[in-house]
Amino acid sequence: MPATPNIRFATDLVTFYNPAYWGGSGDLGAIGSLFEWGEWTPETFWNRVLDDVKEAGLDGIELTFRPGDWRSALQAYGSADAFAEAVTSRGLAVASGFLSNFVDDGRRQLSFTNRDDHAEYVEVVGRYAEFLAACGCNLIVATLPIRKDRTAQPPMFVDLRTAEIACDGLHLAAAAAAQHGVTLAMHPEAFTMFRSSRDVDLFMSLLDPTYVNLCPDTAQFTVAGSDPVAIGERHKDRIVLTHWKDATGPAPDDVHIDDTIFARQVQWFAPVGKGIVDWPAWMRLMRDIRYTGWAVFELDVTPDPLGELKNIGRFVDESLGHIYR
Repeated sequence: MPATPNIRFATDLVTFYNPAYWGGSGDLGAIGSLFEWGEWTPETFWNRVLDDVKEAGLDGIELTFRPGDWRSALQAYGSADAFAEAVTSRGLAVASGFLSNFVDDGRRQLSFTNRDDHAEYVEVVGRYAEFLAACGCNLIVATLPIRKDRTAQPPMFVDLRTAEIACDGLHLAAAAAAQHGVTLAMHPEAFTMFRSSRDVDLFMSLLDPTYVNLCPDTAQFTVAGSDPVAIGERHKDRIVLTHWKDATGPAPDDVHIDDTIFARQVQWFAPVGKGIVDWPAWMRLMRDIRYTGWAVFELDVTPDPLGELKNIGRFVDESLGHIYR
């Protein structure tokens, strides 16, 4: 475990989403059907993940989309309390919960930019927040829809009108989470409506900090062509959670954006310390704002999650730990 007591370290379960790690094949899109392969159940999946996170020397986990979501945790253990016991018995904690925009077992997708979906978000987020609170977790992470290609017809403009609709839904969802003591944090994705310094400025200015705050992701901002350190400095009072991942550089402007982009974007990601993110500057930012929350390591679909998490921990300890202890 990195020797930085001011920060607790966790991993997003997408780190474990390489099908090869589970004896399968394919890319990120294949992992959602893991329990249909016949070799893994929710219980065996969760036990393996939790054991590996413990062995990696981390402090916690971030729940995410299927199969490592809160619903599969309920299937595996029967209740939030039983799942929490499985986590804490290994010396771990639930750091945060990523909000999937898919419902009905992945058959339908909600969007904060669709007012007709707002009421359903309130219900979904309320139930998710209740589960997280029972696990001792007080953070939910939300994202916005993907953008379109620059040449798409009709074009998609992420302007004030679009942002106001999305923020109305985010406020309602965040208020539902707040009923359970859970805070909603916005998370960037490099090809979505919330990806760059301009997007953060726009949405953070519209979102009430009493209800909605920020989870900066170092890699997502970098791939989108923005500086995560500069964004963090500008919005330091909104940071309630951090995602640590490296990137090889900004993606080209002409990348085709469709539903496969989340599987394709991993080509620009790298393990912490192996890309262009200025990690000493990032850690100095954490020190200067006196950040005492979670750092969630991510390495999408790596074939060796345990080994990579150990390597990241060593890098943070040896190269960054002296900056902020």
